[in-house]
Amino acid sequence: MNQTPVTRDKLFQYGAIAIPLAFAGFPLYVLAPDFYATNHGISLALLGMILLFIRLWDAVQDPLIGWLVDKSVRFFVPITTVALLSLCLSITLLFNTIMLSPLIWFGACMFMAVTAYSVIAIILGAQATLWTEDKNDQTRIAGVREAFGLVGLILAVSMPSILQDIVPEGRVYLWYGFILTILGAIALFLFSKAARINISRTPSLRVPSPFTAVRSTPRQMGRFFAIYAVSMLASSVPAVLVIFFVRDLLGAEHMVGPFLLLYFLSGIVGMPLWKKISEARGKYAAWAMSNILAIAGFAGAFLLGHGDIVAYAIVCLVSGLALGADLTLPPSILSSQIHADNKQNLSGTYYALLAFIGKISLAVASAIALPYLDYAGFVPQAINAPNSLWSLSLAYALIPCVLKFIAAVLLYCFFIAPSSGEKNETV
Repeated sequence: MNQTPVTRDKLFQYGAIAIPLAFAGFPLYVLAPDFYATNHGISLALLGMILLFIRLWDAVQDPLIGWLVDKSVRFFVPITTVALLSLCLSITLLFNTIMLSPLIWFGACMFMAVTAYSVIAIILGAQATLWTEDKNDQTRIAGVREAFGLVGLILAVSMPSILQDIVPEGRVYLWYGFILTILGAIALFLFSKAARINISRTPSLRVPSPFTAVRSTPRQMGRFFAIYAVSMLASSVPAVLVIFFVRDLLGAEHMVGPFLLLYFLSGIVGMPLWKKISEARGKYAAWAMSNILAIAGFAGAFLLGHGDIVAYAIVCLVSGLALGADLTLPPSILSSQIHADNKQNLSGTYYALLAFIGKISLAVASAIALPYLDYAGFVPQAINAPNSLWSLSLAYALIPCVLKFIAAVLLYCFFIAPSSGEKNETV
């Protein structure tokens, strides 16, 4: 494969589009359920079921998107352009107007947004794998992409508070959509320069159907996907519940933005650390260590109560450091495994499968956690009984601890303990 050198300029051009993608993803996956529950009176159980349906369908369509991406490597720029326009439009409409019933409108806009989001994310993953076979460069590419994504998340977390002080009430999300569009236009211009060069040097490869690709997944890659599913489920549960935990249990609604900002900044700080650990100890060992660190953070969160702001800030710092590994290492491991198994013609399909697992995890988290809280009598933005708040704490903190522990054990058993683990990882 002819390869374009992985220079700083190319990394910047490639990674820039992760900023608007993350900027759109934050309100889509974190703010939208709470927004429709508090502003339109939709119950948590009903929102959970709608989100389950949307995310299941979104996850199911990912292998098809990946297959189409594999067959369309020379058209990444126009496909990304259409997807980015759809993403900006759907996010703006989701928060600023209701043309049908709130529930139907929520479902329609969410479906349009998550589909566009998937297309862009899968293209970014496929482009990274087709760019280079060097395992260190793959880690650099994944690190830059996720670092730009965290920058986008930091902007997304900060922007609503900033806009509340400078724009008329009720116009915050309209301006949010406008800023998203500007960020998208700039990033698309930069991405198009990198994409044209790299993809023009990508050979035409035979692409089997998604079902054939999944059936032919090597055993080591299948084990990796299984562990990724457990780890993502552990991360998805607190992502769904974070606003409820901070506002209704800690009583610190005004600190939601700063807490998330600290969390994502810690993730950025942690990325170079996990890169060095992975170079010294191996990617699987570094990932296992990050899971142990995440357990420490979630365990601390389980012990918190009303007013424990400083303690929760420490939880955000610790769990944010672990986030850096969760964002950087799995895509890098997958890229290494694709090259080790000579599956470059299926890079889009396998990154789609990675996205599929992430979305299934988020769907399961929403479908279980939200109805569970509804059953426990928890009501958002209201005075809740101690038992209801305890149920919130259990779901937000203790369950992720158990899942992260399982992921760490599986990593040790399948990849770290066997002598073949590091060998497969570094091919």
